[in-house]
Amino acid sequence: MADDFTVELRWRYVGDDDDVRWSYSRAVYAYLAPAKPAIYYIGKCYGEGTDVRGRWRYLAKKDVWDCINKHSKNHRLIVAEFVLPEGMNLTKQLVDDIECLLIFRLQPPCNVQCKSSGGKYRRPGMRVVCVGNAWPLSERTFRDTDEDSHLRCRRTRSG
Repeated sequence: MADDFTVELRWRYVGDDDDVRWSYSRAVYAYLAPAKPAIYYIGKCYGEGTDVRGRWRYLAKKDVWDCINKHSKNHRLIVAEFVLPEGMNLTKQLVDDIECLLIFRLQPPCNVQCKSSGGKYRRPGMRVVCVGNAWPLSERTFRDTDEDSHLRCRRTRSG
C-alpha cells in the first residue's frame, strides 16, 4: 500500500494582465462558469515554454475553447498554488496526477483525458484538498485509493 499524503491546492482568481498568476509555469488551473458553481475544464502546465497565459490562448486549446463557448461566452479562470508535504518536490508526474484525479472525480464537460478507466496516472494514497474562496464547489477533498484500481485515470490526449 502506498504512503498516504495530502496536497493542498490554494485556488485564486486570475485578475488583469498584470496578475502574476498568468506567468505560472507549474500550475493546475480551471475555467469556471460565469456565475453558477460549475467547472468547465481543468488543465495544467509544467515547465519551460508553457504558462497559464499560453494555455489560455484559443489556438493552444481550440477544442477546449469551442466546448467552453458552447456552454457560455463568459467564464472565470482560477489557478491553484501548491502546498506540498515537507520533503516532497513538485514534479511533472505529481502535477499530472493531481490534474487527472480532479478530472476523474469531477468530470468537467470540456475535458477528455482522465475521465475514463484503465490508465497509468494513479497515485494511491494521495489526497487533494481544494481551499480558497475561488474554489466554486462544496466538494473539496479528493482521494485516489487502492479501491479505485478498477477506475484508473487514462490520458487520451495531452492536458
